[in-house]
Amino acid sequence: MSWLSIIFSVWLLAIPQVALAELTQSIDRTDIHAGESFLLTIQIDQDTGAEPDLSVIPKDFTIISNSQYQQMSYVNGRSNTIKGWKLKLSTLKTGNIQIPSIPVGSAATKPITLFIKDTSNRVDLGEQKKAIFLEATSDRDNSYVQQQIIFTVKLYRAVNTHYARLSEPTAGDSIIEKLGDDVQYDKRIDGTRYVVTERRYALFPQQSGELTIDPINFTADVNDPNSRGSNRFLNTTRPVSVNSKPIKVAVQPQPTKATNPWMPASEVVLADKWSNPDLTLTVGEPVTWTILLYAQGLSESQLPEIKLPKIDGLQFYPDTPQKERQVNEKGILGQRIEKLAVIPSKVGTLTLPAIEMKWWDVASNSEKTAILASKTLQVLPGAASSDVSKPAEKIAPVTEPAIKIDSGNSLVWKALTALLSVLWLITLFAYFKRPTTIKTTRHKKNNKRIRAADLVAPMTKSEVYRQLQKAIKTQQFEQIEQYLIQWTSHLAQQPIHSLGVLRGLLNNSSIKDKLTNLESHRYSNNQPDFQCDLSKSDLDEIGEALIIRSSANGDSIPPLYS
Repeated sequence: MSWLSIIFSVWLLAIPQVALAELTQSIDRTDIHAGESFLLTIQIDQDTGAEPDLSVIPKDFTIISNSQYQQMSYVNGRSNTIKGWKLKLSTLKTGNIQIPSIPVGSAATKPITLFIKDTSNRVDLGEQKKAIFLEATSDRDNSYVQQQIIFTVKLYRAVNTHYARLSEPTAGDSIIEKLGDDVQYDKRIDGTRYVVTERRYALFPQQSGELTIDPINFTADVNDPNSRGSNRFLNTTRPVSVNSKPIKVAVQPQPTKATNPWMPASEVVLADKWSNPDLTLTVGEPVTWTILLYAQGLSESQLPEIKLPKIDGLQFYPDTPQKERQVNEKGILGQRIEKLAVIPSKVGTLTLPAIEMKWWDVASNSEKTAILASKTLQVLPGAASSDVSKPAEKIAPVTEPAIKIDSGNSLVWKALTALLSVLWLITLFAYFKRPTTIKTTRHKKNNKRIRAADLVAPMTKSEVYRQLQKAIKTQQFEQIEQYLIQWTSHLAQQPIHSLGVLRGLLNNSSIKDKLTNLESHRYSNNQPDFQCDLSKSDLDEIGEALIIRSSANGDSIPPLYS
């Protein structure tokens, strides 16, 4: 037999094997509710290198997981191979929905039509009514475009769950940001104890019209109370799913009378701080001017640039603005901090005009203005410019009369000159040999502008900590900020320039709120009854957090935001 005949015979034998290959798809159950997962199995009784084309699965389905298996067996000397794929799917769509024919190589499965049942916001398990239920609420049903909407989801569970999953919210053309970590607590309702998981979001609608916040879906596996296993550890589980109800919010456009940039907020404050609080400047010497803009209900990215006035005799050199945020009960508190080096160029009294920023008060539904009050600066002449403003006087040369020295008295003059020289040398020697204490005392008397801090060694970490505790006890807010930054810089082994940077290194929300209040009071005097309530336990927790972070990261402090 020729080689051509052998190849042709083998090809003929292969044809019925391909034709007899069976490709099937099936689901593990038919009682499926919206949001519940189910298992789709695709199987072929042939060893093939082809893979299922999953792109044909409608977008209504979510592929949670995808796994592959292969089984081989030998019967009467012949090998049999079964290859399959298991897909875990879920969908939030209800009613009749079809899984289409899925190609695998040259073969294709038959389509499957499912009826997906509607899901309520509660699950009843046996005699346990409302074993699991969801609540979703919005803090407002009317909003302006780009205004903050607080969306809160509460999940109540009276039974243990496994493989739990809570979906993220979607709401048309909106920016959605999660507010902090989940909060978990117990609550008793009608005699039933529930574990409540609370999650909050800030929504910022980007266009006007009706905004729909889609339902939140919760899926999990729970122990089936109808299972007959005598051992509770062998009880079977079944998937459950609950949905919250959709929420609709009417979003209004920006009012025509509102000023741009558009800032819909519940509170906006402008404040500042100078490195020399007495506002006395010197020609040619820079001072630091810090301007703080914070807005309750706006993110830091929504805060506009602060426009500075042009003042004859003042030069501004701005640093890169710092953008930060805090999360509190009212949502997002956006902050923009601008630091400028201010250098005066002429002597006299200079006036910084007030800085104004218009914003829209969503509480009163009216436009308001945040104002940074005007400042009066006193500029003194510098060392090199004290006489610059005066024209140089023309000085006539001085002609000294000639001194006629009698030759007879020359020896007397020489003796007096020698005596005066000896006395001058004795005085110079005594001056340099005087005690150090006397030199220091005279130095203090003759130069009152030298600070006491320049004559002593820098404080140690322990000394700074003691001064910090003393400042908290006496409520000296400027010293609290100063010593707190010095002490934490010691611990972090890196300079910490502000309370905002320190907050970014901490996780305790209570301590971060206390630092925010302290910083707000330092920048603004609108809190006459403010009390700094940092406790020793707060300082211990701050120290522990910074030491752990410093040990983990070596000499580098991580950035405030990733």
